[in-house]
Amino acid sequence: MGVMTVLAGLTMPAVKGLASSNGLDTGARRFADLLQLARSEAISQHTIVRFALATQWTGQDDAPLRKASLWSWDPETQQYFQTTSWETLPVGIIVESSIPGYVANASYATNDASSIKGDCPLNPAFVQQNGFTSATTGSTVTMQFVQFLPTGGAQIPGGSLRNVIFVMTPGYQNADGSLTHTTQFNGQPTNWAQLNVDTLTGRVRVYQP
Repeated sequence: MGVMTVLAGLTMPAVKGLASSNGLDTGARRFADLLQLARSEAISQHTIVRFALATQWTGQDDAPLRKASLWSWDPETQQYFQTTSWETLPVGIIVESSIPGYVANASYATNDASSIKGDCPLNPAFVQQNGFTSATTGSTVTMQFVQFLPTGGAQIPGGSLRNVIFVMTPGYQNADGSLTHTTQFNGQPTNWAQLNVDTLTGRVRVYQP
């Protein structure tokens, strides 16, 4: 029994780490696919398509920084309308509210410093300028976005850097809006997924440590 207890103690953290890794892979793939769909729709429909991430959602505390959908511009109504259902990150995975400093220590950042140079739609400056709100499923949702143009390029209105960057990691949002990482070492996450959108081409690239 003693041996089994020790083995169980060693196995459970490993299983938890594996689950977090699988969740990150799944989440990165879901959001990358949605970003690529936004680009394709913008080109094929000759319009602007937004990849919008929920930042506030009345009545759903677990939705902010975990749900995203596409919104297309309708020139007739002069409004954006939702064109996909909400895509949700796996349980325990959340998008960082900024480009965190820990990504600078990743091997991919060391090899190519340009990989971590970009604008994050959740930057407070963009939140003030580019947030938009919609009533959906009986709730009010506030969103931040990167938008794709008919040319295939992408932008955050007001952004100036080559990449638009989202970083997702195992964690959860606290009541005060801060984020707690659930897998970390020396105060930093041990795993994450970084999604870069090239503003010139609209192409999406995923980085992981």
